[in-house]
Amino acid sequence: MVLLLCKLGRPRWLIASLAAVGRMALSNYIGHTIICSFVFFGFGLGLFAALERFELYYVVFSIWIFQLIASPVWLRYFRFGPYEWLWRSLTYWRRQPMRVRRSLGSLAAR
Repeated sequence: MVLLLCKLGRPRWLIASLAAVGRMALSNYIGHTIICSFVFFGFGLGLFAALERFELYYVVFSIWIFQLIASPVWLRYFRFGPYEWLWRSLTYWRRQPMRVRRSLGSLAAR
């Protein structure tokens, strides 16, 4: 279904959000892990084995909605996700540029 939506090019906002989530895959994966650790383990809400199977869908759906909104917003200001930036910096042994550089023309268009 996702491939069909991409092939049709509709809805563009969803495709752009999915692309942003893909560009930040490592950061979103680690973020998802941190959120679920907080929700399910004792140092957080401690809901491990307390939710029914259908209730877990609400947790996953909520995290996905958060990531579909937060990833495009993050990438509007930064080139990479935080963990992607760290990975690239360690790979190339030098600090990679993080901020998106905006030209004066793009600032005037806003």
